[in-house]
Amino acid sequence: MQEIGFYNGRIGPLNEMEIPMQDRALFFGDGVYDFAIAYNKKIFTPEDHIDRFYNSMRLLEIEPYCDRETLKKYLQECVDMADTDDGVAVYWQTSRGNCRRNHVFPDASVPSTLLITVTAFKTPDFTKPLKLITMEDTRFFHCNIKTLNLIPNVMAAERAKEAGCTEAVLHRGDSVTECAHSAVLLLKNGTLIAPPLDELILPSVTRKHIIEICEDMDIPVDIRRISLEEVFDADEVIVVSTSKLMCEADTVDGRPVGMKDRELFEKIRQTYFDRLYKETGYRI
Repeated sequence: MQEIGFYNGRIGPLNEMEIPMQDRALFFGDGVYDFAIAYNKKIFTPEDHIDRFYNSMRLLEIEPYCDRETLKKYLQECVDMADTDDGVAVYWQTSRGNCRRNHVFPDASVPSTLLITVTAFKTPDFTKPLKLITMEDTRFFHCNIKTLNLIPNVMAAERAKEAGCTEAVLHRGDSVTECAHSAVLLLKNGTLIAPPLDELILPSVTRKHIIEICEDMDIPVDIRRISLEEVFDADEVIVVSTSKLMCEADTVDGRPVGMKDRELFEKIRQTYFDRLYKETGYRI
């Protein structure tokens, strides 16, 4: 496939695109981003991702580069130019502008920037449960904003890789927040359990979808604090994200977990896969 890049209205092959050296994303990580997948040139649930993107900009007081419909049009143009019906990863970000380095916000005359990339996406292997580790959550107190500042997430992901695992379950003291780049949910006694959304947790789009599916299926949903002990005692430990969709874990810190309510887990996941098929025509 042809990998595509977009920067402030310029669009073309990804390896030919350039970014100005004074983009504030490079100096300060002063921006936000979002990410979606597409099959058959159809972006999966774009409105939810665009809503989160604009909310992140609002929270960081960044003026949008363009309105929502124009952004959606740019994203689709980039997907179409990739010229493939296979899965693609659609990433976009904005920064506060391209200007001389200064910690304070630039003058209002400096427009924000918009960057888009479309690259190949490999559908996860859902036959293999994930292996996880736990790590103290050392991120700052704006985790609800999908900011470009991801160093703690990067370090946690690397520690998981070194341990032969896929993800790290982050916690503050005994309270579980989320994973390095995913959300974590539990199933226990037929109930879906999720930590409450606040400034310590990113409002995951996939988490939102799974909760909606459970509510539609009359599966009880309990939004509350989750302890580490509950993770080890859960019937199922579920990891969800745009790229992972919905996976289960079978070990945390080398200890067996979950895998006790396969029927309910698969029922929820299949319903989510059916939604993906309905919107994109791609069957998992």
